[in-house]
Amino acid sequence: MTGHLPIDNEKERSAPSDVSEEQYVAQLVGVERIFRVGNQEVRALRGIDLSIREGTFVVLSGRSGSGKTTLLNILGGLDRPTKGKVLFRGRDLSAFSERALTKWRRKEIGFVFQSFALLPTLTAYENVEVPLRIIGTPGRQRRARVRECLEMVGLWKRARHRVFELSGGEQQRVCIARALATRPAMLLADEPTGELDTVTGQKVLTLFRDIVEHEGITVCMVTHDPSAAPFADKVYTLEDGRIV
Repeated sequence: MTGHLPIDNEKERSAPSDVSEEQYVAQLVGVERIFRVGNQEVRALRGIDLSIREGTFVVLSGRSGSGKTTLLNILGGLDRPTKGKVLFRGRDLSAFSERALTKWRRKEIGFVFQSFALLPTLTAYENVEVPLRIIGTPGRQRRARVRECLEMVGLWKRARHRVFELSGGEQQRVCIARALATRPAMLLADEPTGELDTVTGQKVLTLFRDIVEHEGITVCMVTHDPSAAPFADKVYTLEDGRIV
């Protein structure tokens, strides 16, 4: 097996070297994920051990089919491991019922998708407002938070524009603003620059870096783009379901 040491930019950013268990937002211990396709078993993840510190930018890289998206889905509670444990701030997610897991996910996790997954008939403002309505945020607080998030991504002046009136880069920034709305502990991004040109993609990576440094939110991003590495605190490479 080819050895790839994870890229570690934390030292350059003066991160503390002694990290207690309480400072990890997520930990995966011996995680495996097996899917059945007909009579065959497909091992998507093989014994993953991974600890993600609070307030860091982590990149998961690797080729298509290496297990990156499966790992992201497990981190976000969209899927459960076949074996192993997933801990969120020390709490074992396997102990959560589906209802409790959904409630946890709505509050603690923000998702950014490559395809944006915005509601096309709504404005940028209304799209960002959706998760706040779902969790029952009162009107005044909701309006203030929507404005705050759109200002954070530089789109407040486009708040009343519908999705189809926005460029691809603007739509991705609306998606990021929506993911931030509930003040999640962790933002999970699946190939967020995959459909963007180089310049726009770099702006999105810069935005993620700013979110980590100024908001203290952990960002975990799946990508095959090597240009993301300098923005991250840690880069892990997956190959055949393993971190290598």
